[in-house]
Amino acid sequence: MVTISKSEMLARITESGEVPFRIRFVKATGKDAGQVAEKVCYYGAPNPHPKDNGQKPASPDRKQRKSHLESNAIPLTEFSSGRMLTPFISHIISYNGKQVIH
Repeated sequence: MVTISKSEMLARITESGEVPFRIRFVKATGKDAGQVAEKVCYYGAPNPHPKDNGQKPASPDRKQRKSHLESNAIPLTEFSSGRMLTPFISHIISYNGKQVIH
């Protein structure tokens, strides 16, 4: 099987934008924890609000969010349903048919 390193996979995912890719991972939470899931996704969380909706910018006293690398989860949107997924990076098995080496 063709392999890809974890760092190369993360770089390709974050650079892909809204180009879909196939990913296999082990679910970590919920009633299906421990099961392997295969999804077609694109990088980033779904945006329910368009950019020009007149919302005020975030207040400056808000705490800065953690990076997905700090929380070991990567924000993805499932291509078919538009549902948000956040698989743990360490639980990813394959990316576009290539085995991920951790």
